[in-house]
Parts: sequence; structure tokens; C-alpha cells
Amino acid sequence: MRRFPYTVALLAALLVVVTVVGAGSALAATVENDPLQSVTVENDTVGRLAVPDTTTTGQRATADLSGALAGDQQRVQTALTAGAFRNAFESAPNESAKLAIVTDTLDRLETRATALREDRQAAIQSFARGDSTSDALFRKLARIQAAGEGIDERASVVETTVQESTAVSLSERATRRLAGIDGAVVTLDGPLTDRLTNSVRGAAAPEAISIECGESGAVFATIEGGTFVREATLWSERAESGANNFEDGETAPLSMAYQRAREAYPWAVGNLVSGLSVTGFGESPIYGVRLTHSHGDLETYLDGRTENVFYEVQRLQLSSLPTEAVATNTTDDLLIEVNATAVGPRAVTVRNATTGEEVIADITVGGATANRSRIGSRLWLLETGTERTITARRPDGTTVSITIGA
Repeated sequence: MRRFPYTVALLAALLVVVTVVGAGSALAATVENDPLQSVTVENDTVGRLAVPDTTTTGQRATADLSGALAGDQQRVQTALTAGAFRNAFESAPNESAKLAIVTDTLDRLETRATALREDRQAAIQSFARGDSTSDALFRKLARIQAAGEGIDERASVVETTVQESTAVSLSERATRRLAGIDGAVVTLDGPLTDRLTNSVRGAAAPEAISIECGESGAVFATIEGGTFVREATLWSERAESGANNFEDGETAPLSMAYQRAREAYPWAVGNLVSGLSVTGFGESPIYGVRLTHSHGDLETYLDGRTENVFYEVQRLQLSSLPTEAVATNTTDDLLIEVNATAVGPRAVTVRNATTGEEVIADITVGGATANRSRIGSRLWLLETGTERTITARRPDGTTVSITIGA
């Protein structure tokens, strides 16, 4: 999907690239206006969007024929609908008729984006209640992702078709609405959704994913090599209607959005490395903030109606994350240690109990190799919400085990 296409200004003294993209509708209501109520604040690493009252499970996205076919059908439908727009636009007899077709198409795209967000929310809530399986959830997410891509593609067709026309040009309002399609679908195609969709289509290997979800939101997480990827959505912080509070006052809306993000992520801003950008989506009250800090990358979105973060993507380098030992066990001078991070994953290290030096060992989790990534002799684990026994075996056959809870 299109992201952050237009650079238009700088925020004072911070080398903040400010961009404007478009508009988008909203889904749910909120009552509080403090991002710190939903974003945790850590002293030694980046905060994170927290979802209350959730359960955590470890799942695996695998190839699913029906899910792949549903995605293909969405893509065919997109092509047909885009072609129908071109034909109708080119056949329209005059300027007013052409503009009416454009307006009608934008109305349909915005309505469709709202419906897809509602479908995604309902699918995740159904899984959280135990009313559907993870396979069913992944199929639905794959279909919704394909449909979201279709919305963006159809918006691009509208834009290109009108630009190529000599008969009409878009009004400023229509241009902002068109650009705002990105804001309407921003939560439909995150990196974790994209990865599990590729697994469902059979275009990528099965994907191990941690899912933390409930009635108010969801967190998807995975480990990719040495990177922890986390995608979180809090539906209660994206309002369906109301005034954009970031436009109320003398301060520019983009500056207001930046200040709120700075309040929500003080450590990330204080440990900024590069790439701090603030993005607006046309008439939409949605604002995106991106930055690179010393532990990785943060991409977060705020709703000007609630003034809070409702969607967040984090890519964190595991080797940079601070850890704290939470469990240890020693057998035959072999020490196994489990270290927790503030943001989710746990690290397993094996040492010589006498010298404290790390040793080479084959580490398994319940005999399986899922949900892990090797970095030297350290093993990283995703949260699964279940009890797991971790066993380390040295080449000489010496073993040590430890059991960690949910």
C-alpha cells in the first residue's frame, strides 16, 4: 500500500520530516484522552501499545487452499471493479458526469474500508472468545488484507485515470479524500498480517506467531532472525465520529500529533537515531509517526479525535534489548537461565555454572523448534500463554531443563 508519499515541512529544531497523505474513517469510540493510559512507558527501552484483558496463544500460519482462493477472488474482483470505473468514467458524456462517478467511487471506497475494519475486528474478537479457530482467523485476515489492497489499487486507478483525462481535474476536496484512502486502511495490512497472508497463500514458509487478543484489541508478534516484530491495534482509541482535537488551537495539527507521540514514547524520542517523521492523512484525524531509535524502529498512529495511539508497529533488534533474569536451574555444572524483556520475548542462555561463561548447547522447547531464533548460544522465545519445558543439551550429552509458565 502507499505510505508517506509527500514531504511538506519540518518541525522546529528536531529535523522532523512532516508529510501529508490523506483521510480515513474511524471505527470505535473512546472516553479518555491520555496516550499514557494505553502506551506503557519503560525506563530502558521503548514503550508499547498495551491491550487490556487479553489471552495469549502461540499459533502457526500454514498454507490454506480456501484462504488462498478467497484472496485470489478479491484480487479478481478488484481488477473487474477498477475496469468498470475506467469504462464508466471514459463513457460519461460531460465533466459533471465524470466528477459524479469519481465522487460515487470515493464514497464506495470509504464505506468499504470501514466495513473491512469492522470485519477484521469481529474476526479477532471471535477468535478471542473461542468461537473460531486460528486457521479460520488467518483465512479471514488474508481475505481482508487482499480486499484492503484492492481499495488502495482502486484509489490509484481513480487518481491515474483522472490525471490522464483532459476533460476534468480533481477538486482539492476530492484530492484529499483520494489521498486519505491510506488512512482508512492503515490497520489492514501490517507486517504480521502480510507475513501470515503469504503463509496462507503458500508463498512463504509456515509462520510462528504469538497472538494476544480480546474484545478491545489485538497484538500479533513474531521473531524474524534477530528482529522482534510486533503489531498492535487498540480499537477503542479510534473514534468513529467527533471533532479532530489536533485542529483545535493555534498549534498545527502535525505538531500536536508529534507532541502526543512524544508523551507516549519518551524513551524512543529521547534515544532517537534517525528518521523521525510525522504524517497527516488529508481530512482524516489520523496521524502517523515514524522513527528509528537505538533499539529499532517504531511506527505508530494516533487519532486526533481521541488524541491517543490506536495502532502501532515495532521492529526491535533482540540483541539490543535489555533483559532481566527471571528463572534459572543448574544440573551437573550446567546452568540454564531465562531472561525476560520489557517488550515481550524471552531469552534463554546456557552457561557453565562455575565460570559463568556461555557454552554451546542445543536448546529445544518441548521437543519442538517453533517460536525461536538463534543468536549465538542464546535462544529467543515468543510468548505463547502456555507452560513450556526448555531443555539444553551439550555435545557431551549433559542436559539441564527448566519449566516456564504462561
